[in-house]
Amino acid sequence: MKTVAIISEYNPFHNGHRYQIDKIREQLGADTAIVAIMSGNYTQRGEIAIMDKWERAKGAVLSGVNLVLELPFPYSISSAEFFARAGVHIASALGVIDYLSFGSELGDIQALSAVADNMLSNKFKDELKRLSESSENENLGYARLNELAYKNVFGVEPPESSANNILALEYIKAIRTLIPNTIKREGASYNDEDIIDSSFQSASAIRKKLKSDICSAKDFVPEIVYNTMIDEYKAKVFPTDPGKLDAPIISYFRLISECNRNDIHDASGGLYNRLINKSYEASDIPTLIDLSATKKYTTARIRRAIWYSYFGVTSSDVKTLPEYTQLLAMDKIGQALLKKIKKTSTLTILTKPSTELISVCGARTKELSDKADFIFQLSKPEPLAASSIYKRTPFVVK
Repeated sequence: MKTVAIISEYNPFHNGHRYQIDKIREQLGADTAIVAIMSGNYTQRGEIAIMDKWERAKGAVLSGVNLVLELPFPYSISSAEFFARAGVHIASALGVIDYLSFGSELGDIQALSAVADNMLSNKFKDELKRLSESSENENLGYARLNELAYKNVFGVEPPESSANNILALEYIKAIRTLIPNTIKREGASYNDEDIIDSSFQSASAIRKKLKSDICSAKDFVPEIVYNTMIDEYKAKVFPTDPGKLDAPIISYFRLISECNRNDIHDASGGLYNRLINKSYEASDIPTLIDLSATKKYTTARIRRAIWYSYFGVTSSDVKTLPEYTQLLAMDKIGQALLKKIKKTSTLTILTKPSTELISVCGARTKELSDKADFIFQLSKPEPLAASSIYKRTPFVVK
């Protein structure tokens, strides 16, 4: 039996995710075990998840995943490089994973691997550094600098800079012992925010529909996930509303003073103080993002910088590799796999987050993750007490 890891968000779990799982088992065998390393309550776009991580994990297991482990905050909202690096590290450290599978628009693992190898070359790194340090490029974002460096060194454009291709390259660059596997993305693109004529919609479009009509997701997610959504809606804990966090965020920036906080991850180069200044003009998070955006500061980076600033996340916090992961959900195959993982993993596997101890470095991440989850509870239709995060237990298929 082969074991495959998927670094995921499942925000929410939809038919495209089920397609990926089916294709993996079609390629590698029907008995392939699948482990999802899933973002917690904050996602790579720098947004809060539309549904609690426990319920998203439950839906994934009921839809074909065998075991769901958490990619904790702050790694879960990091840029592609650090998001991929942390996820691959967790997958590798479990000691039982054979393959890392991921979606991509290109859908060609040999082509992606060739590009990733080029990006790991000293020629490319030197050119990227040169471009980054040039004053002529000070308003260019990291993705654009990568494209320019690649074309300058290799004479051709890199693959389309779509979200999944970018992540695919970062996964391959981070892999040391796992076998990379890619499934070509079908249907809507990652950034499509409207429903299109396709069997597979983007998570962005589904989230947009859910916020106005819970029933609208029925055709785009597995039935068991839809039923979970209805149960959560009736319990008044879904969908989350980021607007409920506007006042705390704006208040934070208005109450602090300008200073040189270049240690805050993704908030260097004057962005930290720019957020402070713009907070006096903004009354909500979307407006703060719009007012702070420039050619250099993309909206995704600004969203991340806001959360990193609010929770005091430093570059050291993000660059340090995760030392623990949280068990979220599993079926019977996942239970058997977890027993093996406990013997082979170099990570701490938390099953009771309120009582289990982890290393000093891991404790820092756990502290940040808990604080982020405390605030996440305020975004629910009926906000919950901070202590509610310690009362959740992994979902287990009996």
